[in-house]
Amino acid sequence: MGKLLFIINSSADMNKAKMIKRIRGGISLSLVAVFIIETVTGIGLWLAPSGRIARETAWTFAGATKEMLENLHTYIGFAMIALVVIRLAINYKMLLNEVKMLFR
Repeated sequence: MGKLLFIINSSADMNKAKMIKRIRGGISLSLVAVFIIETVTGIGLWLAPSGRIARETAWTFAGATKEMLENLHTYIGFAMIALVVIRLAINYKMLLNEVKMLFR
């Protein structure tokens, strides 16, 4: 009976570890996608003319107006911040160990 309980507990621990790895992978993949979008919208905003000129000439970048780029850049930036905070929370122990090794 004791061995069966150990197998059940270790199986549950393995499933939990597998789930955490999937979450980490999902967050990492999301961060890559958000980074790419943030970079593209940032380049578009860097190339954009000033507000009045962009409106008067109906300027677009990849089919998006300057206002659309600004909104997308802002909201994706907030999503990126949230994903980074979640990623740091999940990897808190690993981060602490790396900081300790850095100052040894």
